[in-house]
Amino acid sequence: MASPAASPGPVAGETDDALLGRYVNRYLLPRVALTVIGLASLIGVYLTLRMQGVPLWLVLPRWSGLVGLGILAGGTMWWSRFVVPRDTQPAAVARLAVAQARHYRPLAAGALVAALMGGGAWAAWMGPVAATRGWLGLWLLVIALHGTLVAATLALLSRPDREALEARRQALAVLVAAIALLITMAVLDAALTFGAYWPAWTLRVLHLGAFGLWLGGAVWNIFVAVPAARDELAFATVAASATQLERFRKRVRIFLPLLLVSGFAQAAAYAGWNPLAWTGSGVGQLALVKLGLVAVLFVIFITCPLWRACSPIKGMCDLEELAGPAAGTAPGGQPAPGRDHPGRLTGATVEGAVAAAPVRRLDRRGTGCAGFVHVEEALAAMAPGEVLELLSSDPISWWELPAWLEVHGHRLLFRERRRMWPWRYFRFLIQRGA
Repeated sequence: MASPAASPGPVAGETDDALLGRYVNRYLLPRVALTVIGLASLIGVYLTLRMQGVPLWLVLPRWSGLVGLGILAGGTMWWSRFVVPRDTQPAAVARLAVAQARHYRPLAAGALVAALMGGGAWAAWMGPVAATRGWLGLWLLVIALHGTLVAATLALLSRPDREALEARRQALAVLVAAIALLITMAVLDAALTFGAYWPAWTLRVLHLGAFGLWLGGAVWNIFVAVPAARDELAFATVAASATQLERFRKRVRIFLPLLLVSGFAQAAAYAGWNPLAWTGSGVGQLALVKLGLVAVLFVIFITCPLWRACSPIKGMCDLEELAGPAAGTAPGGQPAPGRDHPGRLTGATVEGAVAAAPVRRLDRRGTGCAGFVHVEEALAAMAPGEVLELLSSDPISWWELPAWLEVHGHRLLFRERRRMWPWRYFRFLIQRGA
């Protein structure tokens, strides 16, 4: 295999605005999802405090404290677990990490203030209640973990942006402190409402944990990942940002079911196990609204790959978004001289598969789409004539990928369907153009 070629970058005459329009998308559905989870969580906080007999003026402080904790937990989950130097060119990942740290720093500072003020107001009120009901030890642990979170967050924020990769250990410390605080607060919530009933403790821990990590990751995706990609606009940084987003989406596959199942069980504890009877009470109606909002999150998560609207990275899912100058194409998106005419796709046969010996594999199974930005990056690192093996579970890639290859001057040698639904995936052999 030839030595990797330089990653695609700005072409002659292409302005920063043109690059921004080519690679970074101002998308809508993730913002809608963030709004929905915010509303659902606000309703959940109201229901919990109402069942505890706490004054309703504490709803907003309590909610803001949980949101702050979520931003710290989910953001540092992304920073410590999803930022991986080996994703693409290490220098590009480092530049992206520096930009991400720069954008996350004010968010983390604001989240810490919200967690302390909101959580402090709630803790100050709940202290005497916890002491009266025999849960003073849990309450004291909540106070101590607030101090641990402050120390860990300040240690992270004291690191300069240029040390973003090295600061992943500090980010992990914040993640551990935030999760420990969420767990302890969840147990105290359940204990004050249901007493020493471990199923209620478990449900509350799962619910708050899934909420915090999902919310914080979504905030990072919208307010950190996208601006950072725009600041360090280059193909390698775009590819690294897209890979980080895929890691987050895999976690969301766990968070959303947990939110729905645990939310339903908690609502049943408040309003009874017959959902048809929930419409007869205010608590039941609010529980239905909250569960409906979580169901909306499911719909958004499942359908956004079909609408090609789940990623802030243009070209992750939509071939039209990468139309234009690219490796192996002339300006205007036309194949370079000597290529097959874009209207003819040749060689997608069994003979083509036998003759081709892939020098590289790109496994995109289990992701929402084939990821054209990753395909382009892989082909750019290969010599003309070499063959890439692509595995994809995206059903639309069966029709969409051949068209994208024609536009960009590469050749589809072979494609096949493997296994049966729901384990079906597709295998493509792609020859890089000259």
